[in-house]
Amino acid sequence: MEECLSSRRLGKESLRSRCSSRLLALFALSASAQLGLPDNSPLKIEKAWIQAVPDVSDATAAYMRITNLSSSPLRLIGADSPVAKTVEPMITTRKVHDGQEIMGMQSAEELLIPAGSSLELKPGGDHLMIMGLRVHPQEGDLIKLTIRFAPGEQRFDLEVPVRKEEPK
Repeated sequence: MEECLSSRRLGKESLRSRCSSRLLALFALSASAQLGLPDNSPLKIEKAWIQAVPDVSDATAAYMRITNLSSSPLRLIGADSPVAKTVEPMITTRKVHDGQEIMGMQSAEELLIPAGSSLELKPGGDHLMIMGLRVHPQEGDLIKLTIRFAPGEQRFDLEVPVRKEEPK
């Protein structure tokens, strides 16, 4: 990388080519390191984010798209984070009462991801509920989140950005 900082060592075209390749490799490495997923991972995680909340809030939620790249179903069975006491999979429920739709949440033991399919965790839908906050995630923070899957006790460490609203 030193060559990228000093134009005296290489001609401009050679420098540009070498630096571009190295910067792309560095970017790819940092992107995969941020997700904490090994190259042979059965998962692909996209659009991961945690909702920023005010200091008075005791809970927030994590959202993401999880794609199961394996030939077997996976089950999202939970998560852990140092910022909270518990992190649980939640499903959104909808009931009609007196002609009005009432939305709610319910804890789930697991969320199924069929082989070759994706699970969308999103606002107004299924999500990971982060409860008993020890700190209040602010926009721009990166929060460690370890997601757990079955079969087996598969764990994947993520560094998830905190945002005020869903990224577009």
